[in-house]
Amino acid sequence: MSEKRMGITPEGMSRRAFLRTGGLAAGSLGMMAALGGCAPQTAATASGSEANAATGEPRTTVELPVPEAAAPDTTTYECDVLVIGGGFAGLNAAMAAKEAGANVVLVDKGCPGYSGLSPWPSSHRWFDPDMGDDADAFKKSIMIGSEYVSNQDWYQMWIDHSKEAYERLAGWGLMDRFDRCVDTEYWDDLDFQGYHEAFADKDRHARWLPLLEQNGIEVVSYTMVVDVARDGDRVTGAVGFHVPSGAVMTFHAKSVVMAMGGGCYKPTGYPVGGDTFDGEYIAYNLGLPIVGKEYDDFHVTASYASGDSFVTNSWDWLENIWLCGGDITADTAVSYAQTKEKTMVMGRVTNTINGLAANDGTNIEDQAAADIGRRGGSLSGKDDDIRIGKMMSPKPKGDCYGAAVGMCSHFSSGVWCGFDDLEGATGIPGLWVAGDGINGCAVTGSAYPVGVGFTSNFTSIQGDIAGKAAAAYAAGAAEAKVPQETIDAVTAEVEAPLAMEKGFSPDWARDQLHAIMAPWWVLISKSEESLNAALVQVQQMRDKVIPKLQATNPHQQRLCLEMKHKVLSAEMKLRASLERKESRGTNYRSDYPYRDDESYLCYIAITKGDDGSMALDKIPVKDEWTGDRSEDYATRYGVRFPGEAKAKGLPEEESSGSWKK
Repeated sequence: MSEKRMGITPEGMSRRAFLRTGGLAAGSLGMMAALGGCAPQTAATASGSEANAATGEPRTTVELPVPEAAAPDTTTYECDVLVIGGGFAGLNAAMAAKEAGANVVLVDKGCPGYSGLSPWPSSHRWFDPDMGDDADAFKKSIMIGSEYVSNQDWYQMWIDHSKEAYERLAGWGLMDRFDRCVDTEYWDDLDFQGYHEAFADKDRHARWLPLLEQNGIEVVSYTMVVDVARDGDRVTGAVGFHVPSGAVMTFHAKSVVMAMGGGCYKPTGYPVGGDTFDGEYIAYNLGLPIVGKEYDDFHVTASYASGDSFVTNSWDWLENIWLCGGDITADTAVSYAQTKEKTMVMGRVTNTINGLAANDGTNIEDQAAADIGRRGGSLSGKDDDIRIGKMMSPKPKGDCYGAAVGMCSHFSSGVWCGFDDLEGATGIPGLWVAGDGINGCAVTGSAYPVGVGFTSNFTSIQGDIAGKAAAAYAAGAAEAKVPQETIDAVTAEVEAPLAMEKGFSPDWARDQLHAIMAPWWVLISKSEESLNAALVQVQQMRDKVIPKLQATNPHQQRLCLEMKHKVLSAEMKLRASLERKESRGTNYRSDYPYRDDESYLCYIAITKGDDGSMALDKIPVKDEWTGDRSEDYATRYGVRFPGEAKAKGLPEEESSGSWKK
């Protein structure tokens, strides 16, 4: 809000100090609310001296009851293609399927444009041969930066189709340009609301739903899909429930695209609470292999306001999606990859295990002050190259990891569809997967070395391809009906927590899981001992807490289901981390602080065994993607983990992290 709106004038306070204080105040209010929820609730109103300044009415101080909502008028749908998830992948899948002539329904647990990770990209990257981008340089860089476990065929798809994806999104109005806040009148008093209102006509978030509806795509919002249905071998739709009312929803569909995203255990500084491994849980129970769980992306938050996502994400939401790409050349391919490794891998590990310096929030990041290459912009030097890189208004710089505990590195995890797949076909007739956290194509390998802005673009490519494939399949498929026994089973699962007379709160269970998985010795600096200790605790939750989760309203029913997904995902993550007895990318094992090419140039795949237990297998990476394995180790891996030089008997590390020559 502006100072006028707030009724205050921070005289003598610098813009930086005011920004920092605002973040601290927001965090403090969150803590006060949390503590207030634990206090005895004996009075419904406050004293007159605490009356609402706007209305004069007494201020409400107790938690209000969850409002009852009516069931939707329609609870059963029939379509050719069902798209589950309304992020970038889901949007593109639905639009592509519709353009191909299919009758399409899109269902989202939130609302398209506002749910999952889709609201938060601050940049968007594409490959542009017209601007001189060098495909060989890009492919060399990602092969090195991914530490030789990336899927080069999918990366070639990005090279071939990324500009087309950008142009498609721009044509839909999702890439409109407008002034940064720092360049407007709203900056000096940090009038976030005023800035948002001034450019509301360019708000990309508000354009998703009208775009879908104007193209004849039926959208079902605030509905959580619980299971994908099969009749025999083929997929026939899905079943879920309308979260506001608890009504069971049935979707009969000839084909299904799961674009359901990934997840985290508890968002603390990165607002991704709607992503809770829903698709991963469904896919695992369908018998599909899940890969990449050992690679983590905690995301950065600010230690002085660690739970306040507004501090480090405000401009991501409000401003442009900045246009990036063209920042890799033949001369910089190796250094680009190694810089990404140092920043995203070594910086994370060493900063975490060494602890943090005191931070009062005055370290402000101004991306516009960096050179164009460092901010992800093009090095083409051409005046008509619009990829100028990230230039958000200044904001506090994050300094600690843990904003999204449990979130996997982008595109490292999800359903493994095989080396021959380039459309997201799962092997189950009629079922496709698309997007981050659900299609385990491993295009980014172990360390996400592809540069800022890659995810929103590549997700759009996968969605478009999967939507077209699903529509083509549906065109030749027979009518599909969800079996009644599937509807009955989902209904029983959704309603079970309501019948639990004594049990556990899903909020309490979430906090217990977060406490088990968040310590850095569990997921950042891993060891056999720490992983096994966490696994024992997660198994206790799986066996003793999850079966007794309790709900009193539909919102809590959703939380109970999400906790089942989170606990399963945590177990997969721990088991995959135990299986990979080496350090590679974002998987650092302090007891194995080196790469082991002989044993682990592979993907770790997890499937549900016949007895219900987890089975782990290795899927070797294609030989042509593993680089020159005859190279000297020190040359092949130019960035080292803590303890790696000593363990391998190699030269001592320089402070820069590069090998001595």
